[in-house]
Amino acid sequence: MERLIKTEADYNNALAVIDSLMGAEPGTEDDERLEYWAKLVEVYEEEHYPIPKPTPLEAIKFAMDQQGLTRRDLEPFMGSKGVVSEVLAGKRRLSLDMIHALHAGLGIPLDTLAQEMPLQAQPLDVSAFPIKEMKARGWINPASKAEVEAAVRQWLNECGIGDAPLAYAARSSMRLGARGDESAMLAWVCGLKSIAAKETLPVKFDRAALCSDFLRGLVVLSRDPRGPVLAREYLAMAGIHFVVERHFPKTYMDGAALLEPDGTAVIGMSLRHDRIDNFWFTLLHEVAHLTLGHIEPGSFVVDDLEARSQDARERDADALAMESLIPSEGWKAIPSSVYTTPEFVDGMAEKLCIHPAIVAGRVRHETRNYRLFAKLVGSGEVRALFPQWSM
Repeated sequence: MERLIKTEADYNNALAVIDSLMGAEPGTEDDERLEYWAKLVEVYEEEHYPIPKPTPLEAIKFAMDQQGLTRRDLEPFMGSKGVVSEVLAGKRRLSLDMIHALHAGLGIPLDTLAQEMPLQAQPLDVSAFPIKEMKARGWINPASKAEVEAAVRQWLNECGIGDAPLAYAARSSMRLGARGDESAMLAWVCGLKSIAAKETLPVKFDRAALCSDFLRGLVVLSRDPRGPVLAREYLAMAGIHFVVERHFPKTYMDGAALLEPDGTAVIGMSLRHDRIDNFWFTLLHEVAHLTLGHIEPGSFVVDDLEARSQDARERDADALAMESLIPSEGWKAIPSSVYTTPEFVDGMAEKLCIHPAIVAGRVRHETRNYRLFAKLVGSGEVRALFPQWSM
């Protein structure tokens, strides 16, 4: 009786048997023996000579080759030409949305796409950073042009990034749109880290504390004229550093949320739109990222909230921010002819104990009429509360 393959000698013997049976006629006893031995060899090879899974990048390139696809054909699955280029160059990992889109569209197995994706090491290009702005803000202070690179490297080391800022960015999530300057964005995020590191908070961050009552307590601060400043103090009591820092020219960041490797939480805002409604939505959006566990230690999310995103995490953060500011219960039942009046704005704000600008901003967003309630959204009232913004 033929036995299982247990040793390398058994394996080689089985290959010889298979070779001798290759000419067997279908349906004969020899054909059945061939099928039997082939199965035994398959089992042995799976255990002793496993074929490694392709990496996500290898699988994508194989699918492109097999299906005759170009880079442009991948844009519906990844979002933009730039993202496709970065993924195929090994500079960016796949997001959850990309993984599901590629699985559904190209038939690549989910377990293949979901593997850790090794990134190509990229040399540090100091010239890509906004050096002039970084010097003006006192982040670096090179004595001469020749010392700029050393100063940037030292600053990145102090921020905990070292010589791998692109790897740090690749571990993170960026909602920037096509117009975002990623190097300037990364410098801004590092600036948030640097500023937060100088501040000591009374407690350590614990995501479990970010319950619905916590979010509600944050939102009602909007009623106070100094609400944004009070929000900073409120977040500090939950172990969250809150940093206001101007965005760089030609960048469009509204906010960011970070988790340091030790679990320290940081929320940053640029105040590029100096409006009360924008402040509170952006803040709640970034808090939502922390609340929903979207950020792994040692990574960040950064948001241009005007940019469209296919990332489910961004949609979820938008939804939680909107629900926290104005609960959907009761809102959807209000006729549009009613909520476009100033009386409705004031009444709803009073009922919910929130700033009228939040209600006005919600109406403007839903009607897509941004000329409506232009005097009610608190334009020019936020930056003045943060003197460091103009420094």
